[in-house]
Amino acid sequence: MKLIDENGRLFGRISIIDVLVILVVAVMAAALCFKNASLGDIGEKKRDKSVEQPITFQIQARGLRNYVADAVLVGEGIYDANYSSGGDPIGIISKVEVTGDPGSSVYALLDGTARLVEIEDTVDLLITVEGTGVMNGRSYSLNQTYDLGMNSTRNYYTKQVQFVGVVASIG
Repeated sequence: MKLIDENGRLFGRISIIDVLVILVVAVMAAALCFKNASLGDIGEKKRDKSVEQPITFQIQARGLRNYVADAVLVGEGIYDANYSSGGDPIGIISKVEVTGDPGSSVYALLDGTARLVEIEDTVDLLITVEGTGVMNGRSYSLNQTYDLGMNSTRNYYTKQVQFVGVVASIG
């Protein structure tokens, strides 16, 4: 009995192309299983090393109307309107300071420059927020889902009010 017959079949029963397809699929399935198993081990090792700890950061909010500023209260949870924080607040407001009265806002001028302009009946706030998260080198993650970055402009809200703020400091 010949190994390959005149029709290109192995032992007269199965095509060589079928054997090659089965081998390729088996190798790909084995590689995928190996990759997922090794990544699972790495993920578990990372979680073991990263311990949640208190993270304090400050949000600079410029040009808030007085009634908005009055509604930002110490002890309330603060959320991000656009980015998920896992349903939990990203932190609790621990301090609210008025840094400018009247408030200010940055305006772009026609000559391509920008200027900080005072706006009547507004204030600038520096809001200190305390949360828990993981610090890995220079990156901060609150609630294991919300990435926090310096100078990032975000839409924040509490139960009473919504405002735009910039992360001024982390530490």
